[in-house]
This record gives sequence, C-alpha cells and structure tokens, in this order.
Amino acid sequence: MNFKRIVAFMLILVMALSAFASCGPEETPEVSTEPNNTSAPEISGNETEASPDETTAEVTEEVTTVPEETTTEPKVEYPTITIAEALALCEQFVDSASSERYYIRGIVKEIQSETYGQMIIEDSTGSIMVYGSYSADGSIRYDAMTQKPVVGDEVLFHGTLQNYKGNTKEIQNGRIIEFKANGYVPEAPKLPAFDTTLTIAEMLALPLASNQVTEGRYYVEATVDSVTNAAYGAMMIKDATGTISVYNSKNADGTVDYANMSDKPVKGDTVKLYCTVQNFNGTFEIKSAYIVEFKHNTVDESAYTAMSIADARNAAEGAKVKVEGIVAQITYATGMVPSGVVLVDATGSIYVYDGDLAATVKKGNKITVAAEKTWWVLDTELANAQKFGYKGCNQITNAWILANDNGTNDFDKSWITATTVKDIIDTPVTEDISAKLYKVTALIKEVPGSGFTNFYINDLDGVTGTYSYSQCNGGDFEWLRAFDGKICTVYVMALNAKSTASDCFWRFLPVAVIDEGFDPASVNAAEYAVKYHGIPQFTATTFTGDPAIELLTSVSSDLLGFTGVKLTYTSDNTTVVSISEENGKLVLHCLSTGSANVTITAEFGGKTYRETIKFTVNASESVTASTVKEAIDAALDSTVTVKGIVGPSLVNQSGFYLIDNTGIIAVLCDASVFDTIKIGNEVVIEGVRFHKTNGGDTYFGQSCVKEAKIVANYYGSHDYCTDFFVTDKTVADFYALDAKVDYSTTVFVLKATVEFTGGGYSTNVNLVSGSDKISLYCSGAGQYSFLQQFAGQEVILEVAACNWNSKTYWRGCVLAVRTADGKVVNELNFAH
Repeated sequence: MNFKRIVAFMLILVMALSAFASCGPEETPEVSTEPNNTSAPEISGNETEASPDETTAEVTEEVTTVPEETTTEPKVEYPTITIAEALALCEQFVDSASSERYYIRGIVKEIQSETYGQMIIEDSTGSIMVYGSYSADGSIRYDAMTQKPVVGDEVLFHGTLQNYKGNTKEIQNGRIIEFKANGYVPEAPKLPAFDTTLTIAEMLALPLASNQVTEGRYYVEATVDSVTNAAYGAMMIKDATGTISVYNSKNADGTVDYANMSDKPVKGDTVKLYCTVQNFNGTFEIKSAYIVEFKHNTVDESAYTAMSIADARNAAEGAKVKVEGIVAQITYATGMVPSGVVLVDATGSIYVYDGDLAATVKKGNKITVAAEKTWWVLDTELANAQKFGYKGCNQITNAWILANDNGTNDFDKSWITATTVKDIIDTPVTEDISAKLYKVTALIKEVPGSGFTNFYINDLDGVTGTYSYSQCNGGDFEWLRAFDGKICTVYVMALNAKSTASDCFWRFLPVAVIDEGFDPASVNAAEYAVKYHGIPQFTATTFTGDPAIELLTSVSSDLLGFTGVKLTYTSDNTTVVSISEENGKLVLHCLSTGSANVTITAEFGGKTYRETIKFTVNASESVTASTVKEAIDAALDSTVTVKGIVGPSLVNQSGFYLIDNTGIIAVLCDASVFDTIKIGNEVVIEGVRFHKTNGGDTYFGQSCVKEAKIVANYYGSHDYCTDFFVTDKTVADFYALDAKVDYSTTVFVLKATVEFTGGGYSTNVNLVSGSDKISLYCSGAGQYSFLQQFAGQEVILEVAACNWNSKTYWRGCVLAVRTADGKVVNELNFAH
C-alpha cells in the first residue's frame, strides 16, 4: 500500500469514529444514595393534620421522572432493598428518621392521601407505608405532580426510614424516582382458616377492614395481664408476640357470663380462648371469647412475709406482705367496675387496691393475699399532700389471692374504736388513720344532685360530717338509701384525704351500717350542747385584740328531740377575759395581756357537763404595713405586708377580698385561715404579690396576693370602704371591658337580674340586663346559693371583675347585694 492510500484510509477511519461517537447514548445523571438537603423540607413524625408538608412549591414546569425505555438506553441499576429489609431497618430509627435514604421498589396497594401522596406499597416480602410522596428532586408534592403513580403501578422510592413512636414503620419523604403502570390488581386478602390457633401478633395482622369482625372463631393461648371489667369479662391478654384486649368473655360454651362463673381466670392465669376478632376503628381486639380452659397461676409465696393487718399497716413502703382477713366492703371505680376491697382481721383494717382481686371476691370471703405495701396519693394532689404532711392512703396493691374460702363471714369488730364523726374529721391528716375502721353513731342523709347522689355520714348535730367518697356518682352507695334519715351505728373509715392547695380533709367510706333503733333519750344533752355548740364557737384561743365573740346561751335539737339546754360561761381571770351581757346578748371580751380559763357549763334533765378552755391574750405588736393600693403597685413576686378590712369571699378560690380606703385586692390563703378571721375584721396579712396568668397576650389575668398569712388581727366588725367602687357602668359596659387591661382590682356597682341556668352536671349564674349578659365565675351555681333568694329579680350588686382561668373576657364575682335593709354579703369561704 502506497503513502496516498494509507492517508486516505486513516481519514476514513477518523470520520467513522467521529460519527459513531456522535450517535452514542446520552450521559446518564449520577445517582446518589446520599441525602439531598437542597430540596423540600424533611418531614419528621406522623402528624394527623398538617402532614407531610403544608406548603407546595410553585410549579412552572413539570420534569418527567419516567425515563422511556429504548433499545439504545441501558437501564439504571439502583441499589434497592426489599420491603422486608426496610421494615427491619426501621427498628433502628425510633426517635428520628434515618439520615440515609434507601431505594425501595413496590406496587402501590392503596393511596391514603391524594394530597400528600401517603400510600401503602408492597412487594413479595411485605408492605410498608410511604408517609408523603414527592417528585424525584423533592421539589413538588404528590398533588401537584402532573404524572404520578396510582394504585396498581410499580414505583421506585428514594426515602428515609423510621419506626415512628415505636409503632409505625414507614418510608418518610419518599421521592418518586420512576414508576410504570403494571395493570396490577392486588389479590383480595385472605383470612386464615377458622378454628386454627393464632398468636396475638397474627391476630393483630389479620386483614380486617375498619369495624369488620371475623365470621368464624380462632383459638389463642395467652396470659391474663389484667381483668379490666369483671362485669363483662373484659381483660388484657399477652403472649410472647404481643398484647390484645378482650372485649368480653364467657364460659367454654358461651352460656355463662364471666361475672357469673363460679371459677374464672384472673390476673396471671393462663387461658385458652375460642374467639372472634374485630378491627374496632383501627384497633384490633378480641370481640367475643369463650374461655375453653385456664390454669390458675400464683406467685412465689416465699417472697412474702406473713403478718397481721396491724403489722402490714406499719410495714415499710414496698414491703412484700402476706395477710389474711375478711372482705368487709368492695369499692368501685367509674362504671361500677370493682377497684379494691377493705380487708379486716382481729387486729385492724387495710385497703387492698387491686381491681383484679376485687372482681373475683365477694363480701364475707375469707382470703389470704400476697401484696406490696404502699401509701397512695393522687399524682395531681401529691404536692398539696406533702404541704400538709399527708402520707397517703394506707394500702396494699399488686395483690395475689393465695386462698379463698368463698364464705359469708362477718368481719371482726372487737378491736374497733368507738368515736364520733366529729373526732374523725378533726383528726389531723398527719396522723395515719386512713383505711382504719371506726364505730360511730351517725345520721345517714341522702342528698340528690344534678346527675349524682351524695350520701352523707353526719354527726348527731346533723351537719358535721362529709359525704361518702364515690367514683360512680353515688351509684355504689345506693345500699345506704334504706337508712336515709335514720341515726344508725356506722362502721366507717377515712379512706383517703382530698388534698387541695388550701386544705387537706378526710373522705369517708362507710363499710357497714346497722339500724339499732337509736333512742334520742340516750344522748346526754348537756354534753352534746358543750361539745357540739359551745366549744366550736372558739376556732381560735389566742388573740392580740378583742374578738368580741357573741356567745350561745341556749341549745336545742329537733333531731334529738330536746330544747333549751342552758349554756353558761365563767372566767377565772376577768381582767384578761371577761364575759358580760350587752343589749341582751352575752359577749366574750379580751381586755389585757395574759391568760384565763373559761369554763363552759351545760345543764339539762338533771345532768351537768362542763369543759374548760384556756385563752391567751398577747400584746398587739406594732406592724408596719402598706395600703392596699401600695400592695397593688408592688413588684410582682415581692413579699408584701398589707393592712385592711377582711371583705367578702372569693368564689371557686380559697381566699377573700382585702379592702381599705385606697383599693381592693384578692387574697389567696389556706382554708385554715378562715378559722381565725371574720368578715369585718381589721387584719394585717403577709403574702406574695402575684399575677395569675398562663402567659397569653389576649387577656391580663388576675392580680392577687397569694400564700397569705395573718400577721395580726385587730378584730372588730368594720364596714368595708366602697368609695372607689365604679357606679356609672352597666352590664353592657362590663361585658365590653378590655380583657388585656387589669380590671381585677376594680369593683362595679351594677343593676341586673340574677339568672340561674343549666341543669344536669352544669349550672351557671348570670347577671342580665335587657339583651346584655355577663357570667359569674364559679364551678357551679351552688357556690352562689346566697343569690338564690334574688333569682329572677332586678337588684343592685357589687361585682368584682375576675379572670382566674385565663379567659379572653372578664367574668364577675359578686361581693354583695345591696337591699333596702342593708347588704347580703358573699360569705362562701367563711361558712366552711
């Protein structure tokens, strides 16, 4: 070959290579497995309302994410994982989604949200939820995409993984890399054959639509975790694969309800159930269960120490105790579900808090119980209980029945102390008497309410007492109705103490009542008069001034059938304490510093009874105090000492209004303070200047002094100043008050009609003028019982603006009603 031919050949070869290069495949974009943080915001969590993303990017041009297959373009191989592998990876990511994105391919089985592209995809290994779908670069949400996968399409997602809150495994922020229509129609899910044994996990995975119930039954073997409602045989059961609730259960052939079974499974027992399963609004449960067989399981008794109930009461917190006793009473929670029992032996009584145990015993059963010792206080009351030194209900819990004679035994009463309702109520909560039985003579009184009934256990004065502690609106004490209005022998305990910010007081549980035909003549009327009427006049016995206490001179009782028990008083030091008759009334005065013994004597029916009280009178110290206006202007959270007149009561708060000639302010204090003051007393208080608010910017809240204590009481019966009360406003003006401005130290004198409204569980009080209306702050109309006499009448009222619960408007607190004869004052907290 000569040189010319060689050059020509080379030119042809170069041209051919150049042509071949220009006809080759286009460059394929690089596929990355790293997270893309330059596109749409990442979504965390499984929110129910605004997910996955409330914002949609403005779409100017849709980029097709479906590459067309051609014979000249090689298919991109993505590093995909199966859905089963994705589900396994999800286990690692509970607190937050994975930082890495994964490629996952599947068939769209269901579109759950056309807006966000939330869907279920599946492959041969399982199914998983995609929580939000986007275009390949994450910039366009599913609803804005012009081309997007639908049910039956095969789709490739690139997304993060998470097991949201530990119970929902999902692909988050799934970017649709590619998809194609398969014409795929998922097969209808099939239930396993009926009469087979399933694990709980398999039950939870049954393909049931919402509110669908299986037609046939399955077997399941599990352990009873708890009996949640013994009336229906509702329970929680568990096995190695999970937990499920049982809606109701019966005996093996379904003819006897759980409650009526003579022997039945309880907490800790192994059961075999033959049952239907339902998807109840998204929650799987056993709808109906036949208890085919069961085995009672018990705890290791060697871990528990046998002892008397008296010793169990004194056992340490957390001690494992074994006690034997008679079931004296069963307590009930909401819905009349058994919640616990009172257990009694020859040494004492204790409360057993265990619903499973309570559901399987009856009054009179003699049982042996293994349990843990504890003291119980409601979580929301714990701080208040600690404030007043209340330890809690003396009880045992997490109980196991070791033996039950199924008998009808009477509980031992030989050890029970005879006392009075008054003495139990007056016992300090620092003394551990909770769940301790006492024997009292008491009046049973039924008082129907709005949607509930209270049954009172009152002392012989007919008023000292409290109502039975009920969680069933009184339904658990209907057995007391047979004793309504009767004075009976009552075996009662202070089951626990209600602990509030202002007080801590005992709540009663009657255990047994015996009508022994009480004879009023058996009461020593003279002793009764001194104890129930004479002594209670003196809520305080130490004074720094003259309280000028008007004394009772005669006591009568319609309940006990006597009249005219005469009371007399003598002082052994009349220079300190004197008792004199003034304008037909007997008045006790404190005249000078020192001490004196005052003896109260009662005579009736030839009987005499007396008791002596020691009075101490201290010198009145000079206290430097600010005016009410200065207290209002004081720095928040600073300690203030203020002098003023004790004014009317607050409502639905423990406290009163303090008033002088410069202003008025609400004062919050413990209920015990009301034992030492009366409306009209001149006092000096010390407390913390406070602004009660939840921090909102659409209301002011409430100005007040909190944690107030009485520094000095100069007594007297002074009228509070009203010179600064606003008298030129109407109900409409009050309604229009700006909630952002502090009106809580302002009192308005308004003309309005008193209106009581509501019924059932809710009653309210309003002040009405024409078409205008304002509501009074209260927890129920009963707190304004002093206004009942004015219901439907137009009257003149002194109304303080208040906002204790962060409303966007002011509500009223009535101080008094002005009448032609004077004032009817709000004495709510003073009448406790």
